[in-house]
Amino acid sequence: MTELSKNGGTDGGKRRTILLAVLVGISLFLSVLFLFNHEATSDKLVNATSFKPNGIGVNSETSDLKMPEKPAGPKVNRYDFRLTGNKTFYSVMSVLNVPGAEIQDIVKKARPIYDLKQMKKDTVLRVYTLNDKLDKIEYKFNDYSMLLGERQEDGSFKLAKAERPHETKPIVVSGRIENSLYEDAIKAGADPQAIMALSDIFAWDVDFASDIQKGDTFSILTEMLYVEGMPVRTGKVLGAEMVNGGKKYSAFYFDGKDGGSYYDADGKSLRRTLLKSPLRFRRITSYFSKGRFHPILKRYRPHHGIDYGAPTGTPIESAGSGVVRFAGWKGGYGNYIEIRHNNGYTTAYGHLSRMGKGIRTGSKISQGDVIGYVGSTGISTGPHLHYEVKLGGKLINPLSIKAVADASISKKEKGRFVSLRDDIKRKFSSGTTVASVKGQAASR
Repeated sequence: MTELSKNGGTDGGKRRTILLAVLVGISLFLSVLFLFNHEATSDKLVNATSFKPNGIGVNSETSDLKMPEKPAGPKVNRYDFRLTGNKTFYSVMSVLNVPGAEIQDIVKKARPIYDLKQMKKDTVLRVYTLNDKLDKIEYKFNDYSMLLGERQEDGSFKLAKAERPHETKPIVVSGRIENSLYEDAIKAGADPQAIMALSDIFAWDVDFASDIQKGDTFSILTEMLYVEGMPVRTGKVLGAEMVNGGKKYSAFYFDGKDGGSYYDADGKSLRRTLLKSPLRFRRITSYFSKGRFHPILKRYRPHHGIDYGAPTGTPIESAGSGVVRFAGWKGGYGNYIEIRHNNGYTTAYGHLSRMGKGIRTGSKISQGDVIGYVGSTGISTGPHLHYEVKLGGKLINPLSIKAVADASISKKEKGRFVSLRDDIKRKFSSGTTVASVKGQAASR
């Protein structure tokens, strides 16, 4: 009996100890759970602070706190469309889902400022959208002018023109030839456009492939566009002077009743029947001869033309206006073009790599049109142009041509021409040389 009671007491004590440990453990678990429960703490945090995110008050008595969502701002996107290929204003607007009626309305409103149907290739149309709807357009249509469009509060589209400060002034660029016309003109401050214009103006008097000599001089009077005080672009050549081989040539631009053209100091037109050379700035590799040794055929034979050495693909210009008599393959000439001109002249061009666009028998050609490209087809040792001239069906030396000038200044306009000519001469003799775009308009 005593033994049983003793054991019973021992077992009871163990059970009480285990039960007490379990209760303590449950109590600790509930305490920890309470401390980490969000809803249990939210009331205390709200009651303890004045919480106003973004200025919006929060009810301090709620136990279900939710952060207010920030309102979404307007969605603004910018797109720069380069007008290449077949892209037009209409096609760009259509991509942005602008209704056709609105596109037409914008084009109509823009017309007094700029015709959006005449947008130039490789220019950029900048477009802004607001919440995926057309909002603004920007288009720079020249060096200083921009078309601006913006949607108004009533939904309509307003167009306006913006201009940067600009002015056009005459400048003179002068230089002396030590290496080549192009290289030395660039060093003097001329830009390529003005140099090419110079070669066009005197193309009937000076063969820029063979006549240019060291020590020759040039002066070019051009219009220069300045935008915000900086030179941007060369405009029209107003006058030019060149001393070639000791002989002086002058040119003055005069806009008469028959249009603008260049005249010499006496008012005679500088245009001629034929250009002296169908290539620009190239060298002569073989002259007109009655007995030249042919490098391929290895025998002496007449060379009734001029060979101009130039890289393959160099553009070839028609020496005068006329009609293509033949365009195609012609034996040793390779690709060959023959053009009939006025006053009994015919010119021919051989060894071409390819014909110019639209050049075929019967085509009408204007002086200076690109008719083909230098090559080495037919019997040829390398890329060059073989150039021939006939007068009355007889082959003549192209360098011997003394072309007839076009019409001169009329008596009625002679006084106005003389006044303009003298003004240009004064500018040339002023001694002021101004560098062009490349030289940042620095006076010298």
